[in-house]
Amino acid sequence: MKHLTLSSAILLIACLSPADIYGREKPVQTTGPGNTAEFTLTYDFTVPGDTSKIEFTVVVPHTIPDRQKILIQYSPSPGKTFNENGNHYAVFVFNKPQKQFKVEMNIKAEMFEYDLSTAKAKQNKSLSKGPSFESFLKNEKYIEKNDDRIRQVAKSIEGSTDLEMVEKIYNYVIDNMDYGQYNPEPIGAAEALKQKKGDCTEYAQLFVALCRAKDIPARVVSGYITKFDVTPKHDWTEVYLKEFGWVPFDPTLGDVKSTSVRADLFQHLKPVYISCTHFINDVVLNNNTNYWYRYWGDEVELKSSIEFKKSPPSASNAAEQPQ
Repeated sequence: MKHLTLSSAILLIACLSPADIYGREKPVQTTGPGNTAEFTLTYDFTVPGDTSKIEFTVVVPHTIPDRQKILIQYSPSPGKTFNENGNHYAVFVFNKPQKQFKVEMNIKAEMFEYDLSTAKAKQNKSLSKGPSFESFLKNEKYIEKNDDRIRQVAKSIEGSTDLEMVEKIYNYVIDNMDYGQYNPEPIGAAEALKQKKGDCTEYAQLFVALCRAKDIPARVVSGYITKFDVTPKHDWTEVYLKEFGWVPFDPTLGDVKSTSVRADLFQHLKPVYISCTHFINDVVLNNNTNYWYRYWGDEVELKSSIEFKKSPPSASNAAEQPQ
């Protein structure tokens, strides 16, 4: 998951390797109906100059039936919250801001088991393909489904069902990618295919691009994972299957040597994922991923951080800045 500061420098936050998440060669054993976690998201603003106003919009985790239950306490309270395109947003406006201030979100999350195996058991056939699926079939920045190399790979992948093709794409990504050092800038699916290495973002972007090239709706999911060594920030994927609806897959996690373990990880995921957003280029956030802010006056600085509890798991002169 990539993050920009105000000055467009990159926060060096590594994505998780498979070993970070579960340990290599270890099958997933689901435990209980769900897991709980508490964590705090903090956004620290510094206003060194003369700035009259700051507007800050951030996508936040929200309750998703069968996936996660979320409770949030804000400090300060947002000016407004709203839902759009399946995401939840909070907007904060600061007039005559202090030189130092912060926005905090204390979040309680309960995560439920949801993966291919549970989707099969539910057999939810009520979901239908509609206009909104166009967003998850298109060629876009970082998901270059129309790239010649990606189209060539997609053409070589065949299957009698969408699920069969998705599993072959999953295995292709794992077989042709090596988990490397964190990429400080997003490189996208096409470059990941060329370099044949990347972090969780590149694994997810390549997987999604190949699915879309096969006309299978797919999206990168950015959020948090509660079992981690370095950082809880993580990217994984969701694919829309006609029989089951949106189903999560984590190709980074599946990058293990044992084919039997890999097959198990394709079917089963632990309830440790907290979904935040399923857009890489979010129009609500000025085509950014997690937050966006603009200010009136002199440049301001913003740093974000996350801390899990250790208990079980405008105006014409407005300057716009991305995350």
